[in-house]
Amino acid sequence: MSINGFGGIILAGHAATAKPRADLDTQLSTSLRLLGDPVRLRIVELLRQREQCVCHLTDELGLSQGTISHHMRLLKRAGLVLDRRDQSDRRWVYYRLDSEGLAELRRALADLLDNTRTDPTPADCSDRCGCNL
Repeated sequence: MSINGFGGIILAGHAATAKPRADLDTQLSTSLRLLGDPVRLRIVELLRQREQCVCHLTDELGLSQGTISHHMRLLKRAGLVLDRRDQSDRRWVYYRLDSEGLAELRRALADLLDNTRTDPTPADCSDRCGCNL
């Protein structure tokens, strides 16, 4: 399993390596953009309740199987969703939230919005632009 390493670490298999800041920013931006889509946000809400198969999601959302599968593929690629195939009938795929991926997203978002490390000193650029901040 591969987790998008929002917190500065990529977990691929069992190896952990530091990830460049630009990659973290890109991954966070991608995940937020994905969750900004109303359909994907609703899918995440439904998966938060319990594991779901595509047929339940199509019924609940009134969308085609192909459309739901497209959204699931994007969420899975972003490390937010996991899937499993039914052992008795491999045609059926069940989806659930990836708790590790969501935890990484939560940490990255908390880090981004953490203003406790913000320098409280007022900006002063009057010598450069004269804006008198």
